[in-house]
Amino acid sequence: MMSELLPTRSSVNHDPVESRVVTLNENEQEIFAALHSKTAREIVALLYDKPMTPSELASRLDTSIQNVSHHLANLREIDLVAVVDSWYSEKGREMDVYATTTESLVVTIK
Repeated sequence: MMSELLPTRSSVNHDPVESRVVTLNENEQEIFAALHSKTAREIVALLYDKPMTPSELASRLDTSIQNVSHHLANLREIDLVAVVDSWYSEKGREMDVYATTTESLVVTIK
């Protein structure tokens, strides 16, 4: 069987930086735009707990993989999440594993 040939999971060696501080101003509009969606905020919250694949996130959030992928692309663009590993499904399909790039995000108003 294919699943016996490929490891389904590897140990994710992910060391995010301690924290990221952003100030509510015109220079950080893309961060707030990406986090405007409740789904995006829920994705970030889940990824702070542990790295996950888009399908795991979709299952936990009861939404489509396409919706999760859309938000992950936006979150990657602002460097809030990143691909940290690859796992294989039982069918042998390679899946990206996402995690946050920081241990915390602090938002301030200037």
